[in-house]
Amino acid sequence: MKTFKPITKSRIEVVDALRGFALLGVLFANIPYGGEPPITGIFDESLTFLMDLLISKKFITIFSILFGFGFYIQMSRAEKSGVNFKSYFLKRMVLLFLIGTIHCFLIWDGDIIMSYAFGGVFLLLIRNWSIKKLVILAIIFNVLLTGIVFIGNSALEWQVYDYDYALASEWLTTNSYLEYLKINFITAPWVNFLNDMPITLVYTFGNMLIGVILGKLDFFRLPARLKKLTNRFIILGFSVGIICSYFFHQVMTGEIELDIPLLWVPFVIAAGMVLQALGYIALFVHLYQKGFFKKMLQWFKYVGKTALSNYIFQSVFYLVVFFHCTNMFQLFGKLSYAETLMIALLFFIFQSVISYLWLKRRDQGPLEYLWKKMSYKINKK
Repeated sequence: MKTFKPITKSRIEVVDALRGFALLGVLFANIPYGGEPPITGIFDESLTFLMDLLISKKFITIFSILFGFGFYIQMSRAEKSGVNFKSYFLKRMVLLFLIGTIHCFLIWDGDIIMSYAFGGVFLLLIRNWSIKKLVILAIIFNVLLTGIVFIGNSALEWQVYDYDYALASEWLTTNSYLEYLKINFITAPWVNFLNDMPITLVYTFGNMLIGVILGKLDFFRLPARLKKLTNRFIILGFSVGIICSYFFHQVMTGEIELDIPLLWVPFVIAAGMVLQALGYIALFVHLYQKGFFKKMLQWFKYVGKTALSNYIFQSVFYLVVFFHCTNMFQLFGKLSYAETLMIALLFFIFQSVISYLWLKRRDQGPLEYLWKKMSYKINKK
């Protein structure tokens, strides 16, 4: 029986770089900032606005789209090699779910990996669908279902929890790691599945579908052939997408309340998030074809090639540096928003250097190596 072998030489460089770029945005979006009262700075209000307008939800959308694209690439390789892709991929998703479980319950409960593993299984059902059918399904998941669940969570109070909401602040400031684990388990989205996970799973799966569509279009390998589509993504992303993100900011800050006359807003926001993410993707791919910009953007590829390891590394960094349970730096509640963002940026630069040095000796990150080695080993049995 034929089996997969690790792929290292035929990777699409722009996708690795884009994945690294997405991880920078994810790092910014997840910064642990707050306190009672929080430390404020003169730039905080402007930074909060820019975060909602340009970063929040957009970069995790890119990250999720690229997961779907990765699925398509693996599937294509399997078809050419004549191997049993379904069996291999299911085992791979089980292992990924286990990695996400460890990450979620021992490090940080905002894990997205488990959602990728869960949604990845369902990608197998639509892998042979036409692009037209996939586009329709992507719209249903990314816009219609996401908007409905968002309305249910915010306007119909579907997100009502049994636990004490004060645990959220204790989670960040407790000096006991055991207490941190306890609170982490109580508040974890997968424990409160019906409250937290429907909107994440619906939207994430919709993002993955877009990744599969981009794969079928050969978007990253032949950007010049799809110049018109690239330009449309850029125009819509940086016009309609930005406008929709402005609505998102108003909802997040309470300036817009989702009463009956405004129930259309969540659907517009959801559509805008995707369009803006596609705008970022298209602009990144376009600039990557230019010599000057490529020299700058290609530095993202080192983090992108070791994305799983770096994603977990970011959570460990925040846990050690900001959360109080490790009894180390305990910076949460002691820095302004701007200072927290600056530390995050410095850490990403550190990640880039470490990833570059690691890849000079290895073909993939440490977690990627373990995950793939176990996947191939299991598939041979």
